[in-house]
Amino acid sequence: MPMKRTAFAARRKAVGLSQEGLAERLRVDRSTVVRWENGESSPQPGMRPRLARAFHVSVDQLDDLLTPGGPVEPEAMQPFAGQARSLKISAQASPGVSSTAFGDADYLQSVHSHIREVVALDNRFGGAELVRLSTLFFRSLHGQLAAGAYNPKLERDLYAAAGELAEVAGWLAIDAAEDDLARRMNHESLYFTRLSGDKTTELLTIQNMSMHAVDKGHSKEALRLADSVLEGDYRLSPRLRALFLTRKARALAQCGDESALELLPQIRSLVMDGVSSSDPAWAWWIDEGELLGHEARALRDLALPQAITRFEEYVLAAQARPSRTRTRTQYRIRVVLLMTQVERKSWDAAEKTIVELVSLASQVASPRTNLLARGVIDRIESADGQVPSGLLENASKLSADTVRQP
Repeated sequence: MPMKRTAFAARRKAVGLSQEGLAERLRVDRSTVVRWENGESSPQPGMRPRLARAFHVSVDQLDDLLTPGGPVEPEAMQPFAGQARSLKISAQASPGVSSTAFGDADYLQSVHSHIREVVALDNRFGGAELVRLSTLFFRSLHGQLAAGAYNPKLERDLYAAAGELAEVAGWLAIDAAEDDLARRMNHESLYFTRLSGDKTTELLTIQNMSMHAVDKGHSKEALRLADSVLEGDYRLSPRLRALFLTRKARALAQCGDESALELLPQIRSLVMDGVSSSDPAWAWWIDEGELLGHEARALRDLALPQAITRFEEYVLAAQARPSRTRTRTQYRIRVVLLMTQVERKSWDAAEKTIVELVSLASQVASPRTNLLARGVIDRIESADGQVPSGLLENASKLSADTVRQP
């Protein structure tokens, strides 16, 4: 029977993190942290440097914490005991920050704290209001790295942090519909992740780029990005291979190539293999529910009638996972579902969906999704005479909400 890692749990509490807080910081499920503490599993090698930074210890000291019965608070860790690090973004993100403040471990911690907080806010509200701050913070970090104003011992960690911060800024720019900025931040992320050897964030950035390319209708670019990973020398866990095969299937479907459908059983089988110790922390969202959403989009791109059923199943799957449900994601799911229903002239179903959208629209600032919503609203209003009055009325309300947003 596994032995509890009391030292690990004690260290988490000493740095002021709850199980939920540590999970959010590392972008994993709380259940993963519970399994670590109960000795039922161990953090994968790629996760350990990030976990060590969260605990303000070296990787070797982290290994001691993961040993059942290990020292609860090694002497080398004592200076940090009980110290919860605050972000203080406004001061540290400013271009005038001193090189001394920049070069120490506290500044490195502030980058990770910023990433953790921004990811949580984005999941709930969307990226429109967050992208400027994250881009400013990245540019400050980039400038200090270029000047060499840091402790050389922290160089690799700072480069990895810059790559992760650029990935987050790139994602926020995608959601804010700032396409040029998204491309610049994604390229910055690849630059720093490759300098630091951070393959996990590199893969996350490439999958973001492929997704963005599909969003913009650049299907060949999306396909090439997916193939660059699938045919490259990356070590992909089953879930990561499923993710990049999904990106490939989406690109093929957008090209009108029905060979995309042949990939779906393979993708489903890989996802069914479950969680692997080699999965990166950010891969928590790759599951059967996510697959349903991509399958629905592929069917829609191929103009197949099963798309509506898949979207409805996707909505139900998302509702059944409240701990993982994100307001921004719920909003986007329903916009794409409404788009498909309107295309199919399924007016009764569309009327139900748009009521849910009106209640969500005021909670989310996601220009990327608002652009889709406005396109659907235009189609509803141009079909006047066929459309039920309730659908038209709610389309007007949704239009007002999306126009007020960025």
